[in-house]
Amino acid sequence: MGGRQPALVGVDIGGTKIKAGAVAVGPDGAARHVAAADRIPTPAAAPGPFYDAVASLIRQVQTRAADAGCAVLPIVAVAHPGRFLPDGRLARGTTPNLGTSPNQFDGLSPAQELERRLPVRVFACNDAVAQMRFGLEVVLRDPTLRPALVGQTVVYLGPGTGMGGGVALVSQDGAVEPTTDGHFFDLQVVAYGDGTLTAEELLTGPAIARAVAQANTGLTAPIQPPRAGGLDELLRSPTARPEHRACAQQIAGEFGERLAGLIETIARGTIRKVRVERAADGALIRRVDEPDRAWSAADQALVRGCRRFLLGGFVGSSAGLGASIRDQALARLRRRGLPEVQIIQVPLDSDDAGLLGAVRAVPVSELAGRLSAGWCGG
Repeated sequence: MGGRQPALVGVDIGGTKIKAGAVAVGPDGAARHVAAADRIPTPAAAPGPFYDAVASLIRQVQTRAADAGCAVLPIVAVAHPGRFLPDGRLARGTTPNLGTSPNQFDGLSPAQELERRLPVRVFACNDAVAQMRFGLEVVLRDPTLRPALVGQTVVYLGPGTGMGGGVALVSQDGAVEPTTDGHFFDLQVVAYGDGTLTAEELLTGPAIARAVAQANTGLTAPIQPPRAGGLDELLRSPTARPEHRACAQQIAGEFGERLAGLIETIARGTIRKVRVERAADGALIRRVDEPDRAWSAADQALVRGCRRFLLGGFVGSSAGLGASIRDQALARLRRRGLPEVQIIQVPLDSDDAGLLGAVRAVPVSELAGRLSAGWCGG
């Protein structure tokens, strides 16, 4: 490769933005750093134009990386919303934040869609699973946190635009193996409220924004910006208005209760998956544990009794709001007879978490083969 740094493009598709970056890699698959990157707003588009836009972004980043002196490998790693079936297709009704109408992406294979548009090999995985990989790699480097995670089943919860989730087994040597479908946005949170609402309805950035908007109606001066980021700033600021700080603490307390209910539901192994659809008259219909969504008994047993939870996403990783939500959740869990639960915050909400985690979806054998062959782009 003429001394040039090998790199492959990683892509993180989120509910509000898509980021692509050329990730410098070693033969062990380890991501070194992001050499070149660009982003676009997530298109509100049908699958055809959507994947056209993603492919165009990838080409731009490949060109920039090559111009910067990287040897760009013909490999792309994609972190994509949705539950992936064994054949790489997206399961029914699991991409609620994509498309212009419900279920447009059902049954599509993101890897195949992009391979039809680009002369590359594409490896795709769930976006939250990619974030989980990144988050676990970060916390496993901390000698004070590592002993609590090795040899454990770890559940990742990543509230952001939607509710991401994942489950992984962490070996004694720190290897991370994702397992189960790990998809929690449609989990019925039976340990909160009347037990009918899903994680997506209860614990996301938009849910927090709705709570702030409601609180603003009773404040003499509204909280700005009226979203999770605004609350995080208030909880970290020593000069925040007292009424704003009190309101932020109250909202954090409520969402701590919701997080505790979600964790208790998972820890007790009560995994019921719900597909919410709207009837012609506008009423919501909740269809529970349809055959293509229900977890197997083995997967439910895997998370039953889990006591290690990783909290990420832009809500969970925030130093003010995320920490307050975590503390409130732990207090409730103690009251509910689960004092041994640990909630570990991902210590930073890296803008590159998804694409760096996605690189780990590329088999080491594939990467090593390309590198040993001396392949270089351009």
